[in-house]
Amino acid sequence: MSAEMKELHRRLVNDGISSQKEGDMKVADGIKIALFEMEHLDKPYFGTDYSQGDGDDD
Repeated sequence: MSAEMKELHRRLVNDGISSQKEGDMKVADGIKIALFEMEHLDKPYFGTDYSQGDGDDD
């Protein structure tokens, strides 16, 4: 993992802990998902790829 990715990981962990302490579980849950994805970037992705839009942009 690059230095930038390690720093991003560290910041996400800290933000996740802060969100939990503040009771903002939606943000904490989103950060948990982001951390999971970061830790599994070297594995195939089986989710739906919405990055190209839904094809309904007329």
